[in-house]
Amino acid sequence: MLKKSMVSALGLLVATMSLSIPTQAAELTTPSQETLLRNKSTDSRKVLGITSVSFGATKQISKSTPIPPDWVITTVMSDYYVIQYVGGASLGQTVQTVRTTPIPKDWVITVATSDFFVWKYVGGASFGYKVQTAKITQVPENWVITLATSDFYQLMYVGGASFGQRVQTAKITRIPENWVITQATSDFFVWMYVGGASYGTTVQTAKTTPIPPGWVITTATSDFYILTYKG
Repeated sequence: MLKKSMVSALGLLVATMSLSIPTQAAELTTPSQETLLRNKSTDSRKVLGITSVSFGATKQISKSTPIPPDWVITTVMSDYYVIQYVGGASLGQTVQTVRTTPIPKDWVITVATSDFFVWKYVGGASFGYKVQTAKITQVPENWVITLATSDFYQLMYVGGASFGQRVQTAKITRIPENWVITQATSDFFVWMYVGGASYGTTVQTAKTTPIPPGWVITTATSDFYILTYKG
């Protein structure tokens, strides 16, 4: 009688435990869910199925979807965006976007209205290439402002300069490394590129010039400096 009672109690305990412990399968993420989450966190283009596209391709996406790299927003509707691919652009190509779009590197704003921007691609420019932009634009690396009016900027690319090349700029410009001011007026600066100089090379500069790395002032007068390259 005692053995029968113990067997009955043990059976009841096992049955109770089987009801209270969830199955492992119910807690696992399916392989397709894992893939989707992993792709969304590392490269949203894979989630959208837009891994192989060329410049100018467009796609409609929901507003909750992250904007993939090298895509811009061209149209905003109540519940979706129209986006355009700008990767692989060539120098001078343009695209019109909404003002709130993220924009990739090496694009400048050429037209700015209350509703949209027109952007131009300036990647791949060579020394001396110029472009007129809206004043709201960001100035890319290795570009300088050569002219600033009340309405626009004129930008010039100074990457790839050789020693001794000169450029005249507006005084508000940011100048890349290894340029010195050789002339300063109330309206403009004249800059000279001194990268690639040999040891002992000397240049005469305005006293307002920045001193690039490796250069020292060897002569200072009331009007100018003589800089010498010491490496």
